Amino acid sequence: MKPWIKTFYCSMAVFALAAAGNRAPAAAEDAVRMETVVVTGTRTEQAIQEVPAHVTVIDEEAIENANAENVPDLLRSEAALVVRDLYGNGKAVRVDLRGFGETGPYNTLVLVDGRRVNEIDLSGVDWTQIPLDQIERIEIVRGAGSVLYGDNASGGVINIITRTPDKGFNAAVGGTGGSYGRAKGWARAGGGTERLATLLSASYESMNGYRENGYLRTRDIGAKVAYDATDSLSFNLSGAYHSDDYGLPGPLTEEAYALDRRQADAPDDGARNTDQYLKADTRIDFGALGYLAADLGYRYRDTDEAFVSYTFSAERKLDTWSFTPRYVLEKPLFSRPNTLIAGADFYWAEMDLDTLYGAPPAPSSRSNVSRDSYGFYLNNDLFVLDNLILSLGARRESVEYDMKQEDLTGYLDPLDDTVDDHEYAYSAGLTYLYQGESSVFVRANRSFRFPLTDELVVYDFYSGSININPDLHPQRGDHLETGVRHFITRDIEASLTLFQAKIKDEIFFNKDTYTNENHPETLHRGLELGAKARVWRHLTLYGNYTYEKATFEKDPYEGRDIPAVPRHRGNLGFRLQDFITGMVFSADYNYVGESYAISDQANAFSKQGSYYTVNARLSYTWNSIKTFVGVNNLTNQDYSEYVVIGGFPAAPNYYPAPDRNYIFGVEWAF
Repeated sequence: MKPWIKTFYCSMAVFALAAAGNRAPAAAEDAVRMETVVVTGTRTEQAIQEVPAHVTVIDEEAIENANAENVPDLLRSEAALVVRDLYGNGKAVRVDLRGFGETGPYNTLVLVDGRRVNEIDLSGVDWTQIPLDQIERIEIVRGAGSVLYGDNASGGVINIITRTPDKGFNAAVGGTGGSYGRAKGWARAGGGTERLATLLSASYESMNGYRENGYLRTRDIGAKVAYDATDSLSFNLSGAYHSDDYGLPGPLTEEAYALDRRQADAPDDGARNTDQYLKADTRIDFGALGYLAADLGYRYRDTDEAFVSYTFSAERKLDTWSFTPRYVLEKPLFSRPNTLIAGADFYWAEMDLDTLYGAPPAPSSRSNVSRDSYGFYLNNDLFVLDNLILSLGARRESVEYDMKQEDLTGYLDPLDDTVDDHEYAYSAGLTYLYQGESSVFVRANRSFRFPLTDELVVYDFYSGSININPDLHPQRGDHLETGVRHFITRDIEASLTLFQAKIKDEIFFNKDTYTNENHPETLHRGLELGAKARVWRHLTLYGNYTYEKATFEKDPYEGRDIPAVPRHRGNLGFRLQDFITGMVFSADYNYVGESYAISDQANAFSKQGSYYTVNARLSYTWNSIKTFVGVNNLTNQDYSEYVVIGGFPAAPNYYPAPDRNYIFGVEWAF
């Protein structure tokens, strides 16, 4: 029997076991969380069952009991998510929500406390800027979120919500260690009064990495201040500083991969990065007239990369300003409960990029790129019946690029050009509430994605010029989905979601022409199945299964699979808690099906094989001290999450994932 079939039937077994299980005691601490409130689905607080989308929350308990070393590790067990870690240390990670393959990171919007962290270029999200010890929960909204969030949200939205200051003094310190020379220490402290509270945190992490030249060193400092000036006026100020340096071991050919998975193709390449932000937000409550909230943010990122093997280096500096005001009115309409949100998102980003080439290095090019975007949106949720919600929304967003690039070698004429564009998005949904916290939803929406700055630039060596690609257009999508979230008992829940997305002008990189191009039409279809059951007061079972078929619908690749989108994905796990007071044992099984390698749009090469991992963790809490030990990839599988077609002649290039490895740690809260 094929592994994915086993995964599917195991998922079905979870449903069957859940339905057959006896009801656990009714104490709140023994039940599945019933009144989960999320903020990502509508940009204001809303009960999860009222959101017309497949939404899940990785809460604090799940984070504490996971065998995760970073945020992407937490996401691996979630439905519809594929995580690909290039170096096995969490620094270069590609997260794909709902099957966009190579461009998944640019179709998945990532927020930290509602603050956009996707970059304007191809560098993607830096997941190391969010240490696990600072996170309170993670909200995942699957499906297009372009109405509320604009660009990058074609596949969905991941909102990482960090800890907030509490009243009274509290503090914690901890440390972890593990395989490949991993060591981390962290601390946080906070407290305050009825009106004013603060939270400070710091951490340092070091690891040698699974592969040669796979090292990573990170340093983080964060702070939050919350001030309630009056009952109707509040202010929050938050900021963080992150720095790291890391190796770039590069990919391995098939021959090198078979010889030694841990070797580096580029043993001397490396990079360093600093990332810092400051955000101020305020909320003014007008009572029956609603409230006004506004966030003002600034982010600065500085990255230096040295590719010694190619005598090439790059220095990148990026400044981003943001202003995101919104007005929320909760007031009956036609005597029915109604929530209206009207908002705007303004982003101003400017990047300077200098490249050097040769030995000794000499300046080879200089770029200055700015990208400004302006989005305006409306969203309304109306209870047309006591248990039926009509959700409608619309957005208009415009973008302006100012592109300057100079070839300092004098071979190519400089680029000095501007381009602007705009797109629309809409959303219409119905949510039917029944049997307590159960719900059924259906919705249709439109998404868009503007090209990244790197995707727009074309080097024309025949004419000797650098140009903006006039043939590259924004990507647009029409989405349909329906789903059910059903509580069989208060302790047992199950969900099923069916979805389809027709994407026009989906943006892909063409390795043959070395340019980014629009494919006329692609189709993404699938289902997401999940279940969670407290079958005994000491035992919780959970699982999910995702099927997705993503294909090109027109020439030149009509009928071919979109690379790096597995048809089958599954997760099964259990948590055994307090069978001995204070002890928790958990384990999970993750399966990722076969798919074509990145950049193999023609499906000319064999599919990359499926793989699975088994992870386990044992923790013990005594008073305010918690210890744990865990193992990842328990069965010691050899696999690569990231495989790309490249080189001449074209061939697969592999980024090996770690073998069996261990992690342990201790935490003291006081």
